[in-house]
Amino acid sequence: MSKLLRVAFIAASFLSHHVSVADARSAAKSAAVPRAFTKRKTRRETKLRGGATSADPPKWLEICGKLAPATSVLCSLAPLPTIIDAAKAQSVGSLPLLPYSSMAANGFIWSLYGWLAESPPVLGANIAGTVLGLYYCKEYRKCSPPGASGLPGTIHQHALVVTWIALANAFIVSRLPRKVSTDFVGKEGVLFYILLFASPLVAAKNVIATKSAASIALPFTIASLINCSLWSAVGLLLMNDFYIWFPCVMGLLSALAQLFLKGIYGDGAPAASVLQEMGNLHVHAT
Repeated sequence: MSKLLRVAFIAASFLSHHVSVADARSAAKSAAVPRAFTKRKTRRETKLRGGATSADPPKWLEICGKLAPATSVLCSLAPLPTIIDAAKAQSVGSLPLLPYSSMAANGFIWSLYGWLAESPPVLGANIAGTVLGLYYCKEYRKCSPPGASGLPGTIHQHALVVTWIALANAFIVSRLPRKVSTDFVGKEGVLFYILLFASPLVAAKNVIATKSAASIALPFTIASLINCSLWSAVGLLLMNDFYIWFPCVMGLLSALAQLFLKGIYGDGAPAASVLQEMGNLHVHAT
């Protein structure tokens, strides 16, 4: 877990520095962002391929821009069936708490970024993620025995970290200038976004050892794949915002890795075990 945090932080810091330098040099060439994504306006228009202007993005990109906030909400709703099943069984099984606690922290940070950057779609989508993440944590706690580990750490530690993240960010935003706060929260958001979508991979070692990917929730993984694909395109080509597109690309890669593990091992016995069992049945039949 600590290795994941260190790698994500180093990558985000390194790339954000170089991208911010590139953005400063090409600020005059930046594409105008639709008002739905930001209140900042520019009258300048630059030529794009095919003769279109920056104020007239491709149709498919406009569609991605409209779908991305909705898929963010759907992505936050994706763990709901898993949580309902856990509530019915009164057991979380091998499910880790980290995806849900990081969803709450991630949603709060990006809601803050959406407010600072004056981007209503980012703000609205992540308020929903914050509320749903807190709800999942509450239900997870109800279905866990006293003193249970939340993988990693304990449930109490997860609650403490999320609370301190919220308080620390509220304090920073209240004390620093808006521009500095936006940059700080954006970098922090990159870290937590990667953590959110890579958090199911903390169980990867257990998945490979047990040859079962039951701990990887398929609805959340598929929703993450769609959501990260859309926001990667919107953040890079429409908003030109490193803090949006970079963590989404990382989340996309994480979702693909999870689907790969799910495809190989499934929720139960691997294909090799099934074939072996079929061979045993054939032997008994003869």
